[in-house]
Amino acid sequence: MYGSDSDSDDHRRNEEQFVELKPEVVELRTLHTREEELYFYDAFSYPWEKDKHYKMVYQLEKKFFPHQCLDKAFLKPGQSNPVSNFSNSKNSNANVRNKKVGVFGGVVEDKDEVGDNKLVFFEENVKGEEDREKEKGKKGEKKVEEFFKGLKKDVEIVEPFFSSRRTGLPPVWDSQHGTVLLINKPKGWTSFTVCGKLRRLVKVKKVGHAGTLDPMATGLLIVCVGKSTKLVDRYQGMIKGYSGVFRLGEATSTWDADSPVIQREPWEHIKDEDIKKSALSFCGEIWQVPPMFSAIKVGGEKMYDKARRGESIELSPRRISIFQFDIERSLDDRQNLIFRVTCSKGTYIRSLCADFGKALGSCAHLTALRRDSIGQYLADDAWDFQELEEAITKTYL
Repeated sequence: MYGSDSDSDDHRRNEEQFVELKPEVVELRTLHTREEELYFYDAFSYPWEKDKHYKMVYQLEKKFFPHQCLDKAFLKPGQSNPVSNFSNSKNSNANVRNKKVGVFGGVVEDKDEVGDNKLVFFEENVKGEEDREKEKGKKGEKKVEEFFKGLKKDVEIVEPFFSSRRTGLPPVWDSQHGTVLLINKPKGWTSFTVCGKLRRLVKVKKVGHAGTLDPMATGLLIVCVGKSTKLVDRYQGMIKGYSGVFRLGEATSTWDADSPVIQREPWEHIKDEDIKKSALSFCGEIWQVPPMFSAIKVGGEKMYDKARRGESIELSPRRISIFQFDIERSLDDRQNLIFRVTCSKGTYIRSLCADFGKALGSCAHLTALRRDSIGQYLADDAWDFQELEEAITKTYL
């Protein structure tokens, strides 16, 4: 019952099934020096140096795979390979010294013998194997070094000093990274006027704004001082927010209140529901034609100069994006529409007003406009120019 011959037999059978594992040292295959050079050429060679890369591929295949290389790429059926023992015979080196190598490594002896079906890619002067190994090794190392030298190092981006009513004035205006100001442009001033006054105030030559505001418009204007003028394009591409007033039934030549009314259309038939439906149709990506009175240059001349001379030019429409468009009637005057819009770069609110009036079966022009925001920057944080002038005079003088 306890222990039997059958148990010992089973134990003996299990021992016979075991296999003894003996440690064995295995040398893994490593890259040959030629294969390393081929890798670096393939990874780091410039496009205009691919011929050297193809030449090295041909030489490596011919050395390590003599029976499977591409020497027979364009040979006709039954034609022997003229360089089958290219690397072993000294006499063959003398015979093929002036031969040409094809695109895929085939050697062309003469155009008359082989025909035009072989493409000549480059010429090869045959040298000793040892000399070629040394030259290719040096070239490979040199190209890899040049590649890494040409890489641009990561440059730490340092933001300029942002001056607003919350952050105050910078210690130095023309610092190493410049200064960016948030200014609340007053009505009647052009954007160029603001830059000129600020240039004389801070005594820095390089002053530029990031987005034009019409003279009748007010609100946020980003002005870059000193070396921060290089960042103007960054702020110009930001999403902008506006608010203002449209007046229905009246149109002007400039599409705003800076010129007299030249056209009147009925507007009493327009309902509140029509206004909301029309506003929804303007949301998203739309095409917009810029106004004639704009700073767009055509033929090196600004459009408003041509418009003042009475010239009329049809401008091509531009694709813009309207992200949000809220509009409602004014409680004081039902002919006025109060709006708030969030839009992309290149949007003309005057054109939006004129197109909106046409969509309602009437006409309209812009009577008031304020830029509320540019990206994350708000007009409430911007300096009033008179307040900025007093702060600069008090701080620096």
